[in-house]
Amino acid sequence: MLENTIMEKITDEYKDDLLVRMAHHSTAIEGNTLTQGDTTSILIYGYIPKGMNEREYYEVKNYKKAFSFLLESEKEISSTLMKQYHKLIMENLRDDNGQFKKTENMVIGADFEPTKPYLVPSMIENWCNNLKYRLENTKTLEEKVEAILEQHIQFEKIHPFPDGNGRTGRLLIIHSCLKEGMPPIIIPKEEKGKYISLLQSEDIKEFTKWGLELQKKERTRIEAFYNKEKSTIKEPKNPWERKMKEGKEGNSR
Repeated sequence: MLENTIMEKITDEYKDDLLVRMAHHSTAIEGNTLTQGDTTSILIYGYIPKGMNEREYYEVKNYKKAFSFLLESEKEISSTLMKQYHKLIMENLRDDNGQFKKTENMVIGADFEPTKPYLVPSMIENWCNNLKYRLENTKTLEEKVEAILEQHIQFEKIHPFPDGNGRTGRLLIIHSCLKEGMPPIIIPKEEKGKYISLLQSEDIKEFTKWGLELQKKERTRIEAFYNKEKSTIKEPKNPWERKMKEGKEGNSR
């Protein structure tokens, strides 16, 4: 682990913040029109705003289970883990969620053809082995980020699922970052154009540079939530509790 100290500073409040932002930005990149406020209502408060599109609702809601699975899983990425993420993220959206594609698919605007369905299992196995090898043999933060993002490019070129490849791929970025003890990389919806351009150009140096910048911002956010929690004095909830506390303190003197 490279940054055990920063990982130890992750608070429950930051986890809620991360859940909302990763769900909002990743679904927005795919065209979801719900606001970050809507996303917070759904994921944190369990409130469903009136007139909400059912598909957009599930696209966001599914991140709750996916995020819980992410936090609990310390496993290396495998085809099984990958399918589980897809199953959770595409629940109530597709009947074939959690299954690799059986027919050919295309990437809008891409100048390449995704991997043929019959080749996907072997390609994904190689992808997982390659990621594992690279992460085990890198020493610096920059090298790890480069490995994770270069593998993300290759994942999107394979396009192993019928739909939901972008959302699943970005979850795998976060999974890899957290497993390596690094702040997660959240691709912001405002820079969708830059993200798509980097995927198409496969400019890994620029992608890595950007990834490090995004991690720096995330590190600052983690620190802010940690400092907020650290500085919060937990006062008794009501006057009776306060009096009881003061009485105990007086008796102990």
